[in-house]
Amino acid sequence: MNKDLILIDTNIVLYALNQNPTIYPFVNQKKLAISFVSEIELLGWKGMTAASRKVLQQFFKECLYIDYNYQIRQQTIWLKSQYNLKLADALIAACSLEFDIPLVSADKDFSKVKEINFINLIPSL
Repeated sequence: MNKDLILIDTNIVLYALNQNPTIYPFVNQKKLAISFVSEIELLGWKGMTAASRKVLQQFFKECLYIDYNYQIRQQTIWLKSQYNLKLADALIAACSLEFDIPLVSADKDFSKVKEINFINLIPSL
């Protein structure tokens, strides 16, 4: 496991891009990985402006991109059956598990997944 590499959940991307005082300094010190799920969730948002899309696409270029594969599918099936996670959460957790990368999220639901290194980062208001 690379201690400087973290997988960031969709909510962390949004907080980081908005320079949240808790989230931004933390992720700014790390090498970031992003899953295909977060890309779909963010770029698939109906209200996305062209300017926001461009910012996100540039941000993604700076991250290690984790794409869907057979192993992630198998891990997702197992995680869904064990922890009853939402599909998107199971897919993101599977990326963390498959590549042994800590997962950073503001969503505490990931804390029940004992097989991943989960960092629950709570944003400042």
